Amino acid sequence: MFQTISPTLNPCNDFYDYVCAKDTRSISNLTFTSMDQELEIQMPDDNTTIASNGTFIPLDKLVKLTRVMKWCTEIEVLFTGVFTVDYFGDLHSDNKMVHSARYTAVIARLEEINATMINIFYNALHANIEILKQMNLPVTERNEFLHWLFDTLKNNTLDEIQKSGISDSAKKSLKKGIEMSKIFFAFYDSNNITMFEKSKLVYETEYYRLRNLLSPGDLSNPNAGKILRLGAIDAAMEELARHITKYDIRFLFQAIVANPTNDAFQYLNNNHITVITRNDLHQPEKAVCREIIKSTTIFKIQMADTMFVTTHEIMHHLYPYGAFLIKSNTTNSAMQCARREVQFLGETDAVKPENGWFNAEIAHEDLVNILAMRVVMKMAASKSINNKQMKEALETIIGGLCKQSERKNQPIPHHHPLEISLNTAVRQYPLFSSLYGCRERDRMFAKSDEFCKPLGDNVKIEDYAVKSNAVNKDVGGFFKDLMITSKNFNFTYGV
Repeated sequence: MFQTISPTLNPCNDFYDYVCAKDTRSISNLTFTSMDQELEIQMPDDNTTIASNGTFIPLDKLVKLTRVMKWCTEIEVLFTGVFTVDYFGDLHSDNKMVHSARYTAVIARLEEINATMINIFYNALHANIEILKQMNLPVTERNEFLHWLFDTLKNNTLDEIQKSGISDSAKKSLKKGIEMSKIFFAFYDSNNITMFEKSKLVYETEYYRLRNLLSPGDLSNPNAGKILRLGAIDAAMEELARHITKYDIRFLFQAIVANPTNDAFQYLNNNHITVITRNDLHQPEKAVCREIIKSTTIFKIQMADTMFVTTHEIMHHLYPYGAFLIKSNTTNSAMQCARREVQFLGETDAVKPENGWFNAEIAHEDLVNILAMRVVMKMAASKSINNKQMKEALETIIGGLCKQSERKNQPIPHHHPLEISLNTAVRQYPLFSSLYGCRERDRMFAKSDEFCKPLGDNVKIEDYAVKSNAVNKDVGGFFKDLMITSKNFNFTYGV
């Protein structure tokens, strides 16, 4: 749990601490293969298809070099974010590299990839199978409720863009990108265990088939093991792509590896969301079942987690990917505002982040949190009849994102510490101070002229306010209404 925070917990001083100090969730007890384990590749029971006939193939011709480079690239995307499809630098040239030069380039690339990186896909196949066996979910290719939620969030984002003052051409381009974007909900879409087991078997079979095609001399080459595993990845991914057909195979690779890691990302205009490993599914008294919801609290925080993270990924269409469509003075001002807010909240936190924690270049991540919070809380206002329900919605959102770790404000790759970024989003939520009675000298209080303007428009407090009872019917609050909708879809998080 978090260390003692001083001063006394106060929403106007540190909203994250105020909510998360009361976090009583049990973080996932799911057991599965970690991504950095060293697993021996299992020998298939039926090895008749991999028996050697004594004919050897040279290592440089064992697997197509473009395939080797393709999966090298995708592995590096996992660890560095660097992406290219011009594997040999000659994609747009009439003078293509000869085979020997390509092989030299492959060897140089392989030296940049270590055993942990090369093993990660096989480990992920194990983990996906292990998690799905524990979750006991209905087998489905597409989870209708979660995709309904995604479409709802996209439409609300598009509504914000349409109402903004950015140019019509920018609106058109952003709308097209968002409408065309797809999403993959880990373990809820394409979750047939048999499919993953078959892909794992294909990986193992191809690995040993290729291995038997190498001479003893080539097998002793230090790069042989890497090429064998990359060839096995290629075969396994082709198998998965035969069953999961709606996504680019490169995104699909990233998704399979990310499924067990509680990760969310956007890649090739596809969104990937994993949130299930944040909660303990082995607590039947807290489980969400089809016929009866035994605990509304656990459902609400899981759904808040899913919803906020999904909205965050949608908002990346604006920052950073769509920022070039918006006037530079607007984007520069918005980024500077986000930097100022993050830096202020980090420097004044009772638990100081590590030295060098602030990075001005990644403030777009904080800006999309601000955007996501505003959109979701506008949606909450449409389903609330009083401030009590609005406060419940806000606390549920943050509650779904609480981290249970030994130290607050730990670094996250390519992001500012989660706690600081979430406090920034809350401080920038225009209704926050009035909901909690915060005053000007309070740390979480933001003056109206301090509100960031990601799309250049002035913030109107009334846009976020609860409508009168004559407009809104009492449905018990935003997440209660969402829970009822999920029941209509027969949705379950699994037990």
